Amino acid sequence: MTLLITGAAGHVGRELVRQAAAMGLAVIAVHRGVAPADGAAPWVTWRQLELDDAAAVAAFAAETPIDACIHAAAISNEVFARPNPQGAFATNCGATVALLDAAKREGWRRFLLVSTGSVFQRRADLVTPILEDEAPQPGNVYGTTKAVAEQMVEMYRLEFSLSAASVRISWVYGPPVVSLSPARGPIPSFALRALRGEAIREGGGDFAASFTHVSDVAAGLLAAAAAPMLRHGMYHLGHGVNFPAAAVAEAVRVACPGAVLDLGPGTDPWTRFTALRAPLAGGRLAEDTGFVPGVSLASGVQGYVAWLRAHPELWPAAG
Repeated sequence: MTLLITGAAGHVGRELVRQAAAMGLAVIAVHRGVAPADGAAPWVTWRQLELDDAAAVAAFAAETPIDACIHAAAISNEVFARPNPQGAFATNCGATVALLDAAKREGWRRFLLVSTGSVFQRRADLVTPILEDEAPQPGNVYGTTKAVAEQMVEMYRLEFSLSAASVRISWVYGPPVVSLSPARGPIPSFALRALRGEAIREGGGDFAASFTHVSDVAAGLLAAAAAPMLRHGMYHLGHGVNFPAAAVAEAVRVACPGAVLDLGPGTDPWTRFTALRAPLAGGRLAEDTGFVPGVSLASGVQGYVAWLRAHPELWPAAG
């Protein structure tokens, strides 16, 4: 299988490339900026391409044999989308349509859009799990552009019989992300500050989210790309539950003995750029691919902290 991975220099994209290369798949890794220095691997071809340039995408697809595509490229959260809604639309919607049209024209076997739980920004029920057949309720710029992209995937699936689907993911964590940004959630922030010996005494204890380790995300997407048949146009990839901030704090304490994490009430700062929401749930991915997430919160945080500890050169300056 020749697999096109877009956003290959990003968080999910890099893990997709790593796992696909380890499986011996022929990978075309598309990126916008500079290819990662550690991206060299057998069977991987790196290609710079502006995906919101429909003509460039069409020319690339016409000259490049492709079996399946995992479209992970995006303006990836509200921090980047809100200052430039037009650019977010061009990247998150325009690029998706350009790739879908290439898939239709060139006869790709499978197309997957990496989408997000952020399409449920306005859902008032914060408890009942969100199943795959529930209608999106987007609110912010990022969630709205991804909801539009999902609709285009569904249209190409139904109108042009393309084997296409959207796979929603949520609050992805793990290497090689090193960040204190609230948009990345509490896991990177707690882990990094604990390793630096900072006492964490703050609010946010009422926050909860469907944290998913990046290795599970990539493995699930690759399973969907390889599946003989996808019976649906929408899948949720995750544990199906929300993990409270207290559970994250406890996992960090175990991974960093002596760490001080004392959380008060509230959800700030983790909801500054996105709304609190119920967990993504549903069994479609397991039914159609056999994949279920295998990295628990405790083991995922343990491994992530170990990776951060081994790479102090990547830590941002304190203060």
